[in-house]
Amino acid sequence: MLDIKLNGELTLKEKISKKDKIINTTLKLIAEKGNLDFTIREIVLNADVNIASVNYYFGTKKKLIQEIEKKFSKKYAEYENILKDTQITPRERLLKWANSLTEYMVSNPGVISIMCNKIFLSVDFNSNLELSLQKTNKYLVRIIKEITNINDEEIIQFKLVKLNADLFYPLLFIRDFVKLFGFSIQNHESRRKYIKAVIDSI
Repeated sequence: MLDIKLNGELTLKEKISKKDKIINTTLKLIAEKGNLDFTIREIVLNADVNIASVNYYFGTKKKLIQEIEKKFSKKYAEYENILKDTQITPRERLLKWANSLTEYMVSNPGVISIMCNKIFLSVDFNSNLELSLQKTNKYLVRIIKEITNINDEEIIQFKLVKLNADLFYPLLFIRDFVKLFGFSIQNHESRRKYIKAVIDSI
């Protein structure tokens, strides 16, 4: 990355890393709290940046959250490409997609809280993300049909709902998962075994 000066102030590398630091700190705070009740002051203290930096990059708390949504939406679209890869079998596509997406979500639990708040409270849900979810569901329907050879559209939709629920419901309880279910969804091997079991049950 170019390390050039911008107006004699911070380098491009320093500016990008500071922005990422604010986003990562925000995600960490959201994950710890389990909600969006964080303050800009908490970000400043935990990210070791000043308020001016937060204002410069994001302006408001709402815009900061929207930036995180945009980042997740972009990542989600990347994982959609896995479902389009006809070089591997439908089942392999599904496994690779599920493992990649849940790996990202487990590594960024703050994203889970943001999505839950947006979905359950219906507050300013990101329309681009909603379109991505709908598009992904279309690919998932095709793959489920290929795997099961079922043509009943309603049954396929039931299986789509079950697949999404099986994969993402555990993430809602990520902090207390071991106490509730007896194994760690954060453990890489346990998570892969669980996802394989989910795919096998389609």
